[in-house]
Amino acid sequence: MHTRGRVLKFTAVSVLVVLSLTGFSTGHKSSGRHKSSHGDSDGGGGCSSSSQDHDSYTPRTTSTRRSSAPEDGTARVVSCATTATPYATVEVTNPNSRQATFEVEFAFADAAGKALSSQTKQIKVPARGTSNVQVKAGRSVLAELDHCQVEPEADLVR
Repeated sequence: MHTRGRVLKFTAVSVLVVLSLTGFSTGHKSSGRHKSSHGDSDGGGGCSSSSQDHDSYTPRTTSTRRSSAPEDGTARVVSCATTATPYATVEVTNPNSRQATFEVEFAFADAAGKALSSQTKQIKVPARGTSNVQVKAGRSVLAELDHCQVEPEADLVR
């Protein structure tokens, strides 16, 4: 008999856990969504109430937080290097709702478009913000430099 009592108790607890996880409730909770014909919250809590406004009812979900995958950022050249300012400035934009680190591919190029020097830089960017990174050019690069290039997609570092 002692074992049978444990089995019944375990079964009862299991049923309660399953019911609570599925959102079933034996208690009365009025959210104010179900209105009676008098405009007051009705006393009924089940679906059998004839005065419910089903058009305005929004079912609750188990998770209100939506997780979206982080996205890559964007990069653009703000200014190219010159002999007076021997570095280029690149602006990186973060479209995500959290701070993130991005990797930027940058190149100094000659008039023919040939890369004189290329670098990869990492930069932390605040949520939905922008940050600048500077890329230094050596003297030999500056002598032949025509323009700066950056890959427009800044890769998210995971």
